Amino acid sequence: MIKLIRSSKILRLYQSFVQKHPLVGISLTSAVGMGTGNLICQGMMYSKTKKFNWYNLFQYASYGLIFSGPVLKFWWFALELKLFPNPKTFMRPFKMMLADQATSPFILNGAFLYYLAITDGKSHQDAVQAVKDRCMPIIIESYKVWPFIILLNFYVIPLHSRVLFSNAAAILWTTYLTYLISKSDNKNK
Repeated sequence: MIKLIRSSKILRLYQSFVQKHPLVGISLTSAVGMGTGNLICQGMMYSKTKKFNWYNLFQYASYGLIFSGPVLKFWWFALELKLFPNPKTFMRPFKMMLADQATSPFILNGAFLYYLAITDGKSHQDAVQAVKDRCMPIIIESYKVWPFIILLNFYVIPLHSRVLFSNAAAILWTTYLTYLISKSDNKNK
């Protein structure tokens, strides 16, 4: 019971911080979520690979901090407050999910793949080719999971907590994404 009380206090402190400092709070949340997903996947693969790539962990966490966190913050606030400002709009969360899924998987996954390639020392041309080769298969995989999570997010979760909720789900997604990318890397070697 004491753990539950402490957890709820930590959650309240987190929510208070995110409400006071939304960009910083959401960016840090995204960094932790992406880093944790990468950490879990590398941990699961360690018995097979016998190596841990700290730089790769940094790549994932830094992408969450400098790109996906800020993009999601501004995008979801825009969806809620600018594009669909009337809460009584018929099927509003469903329309928000469609708008989100028509755009963000392409932007976030494309930018992520480009970022990984560039931070791995690849040229701009090679990074663009990596996006062309890998982006659509990852987006197709993401459509098996994310529409449901996003719909739940828009129906149930308050605006200031959406990135926290999606990052909790993203830990599992990032674990899988790390696996997909490492599998693709091993195939190309």
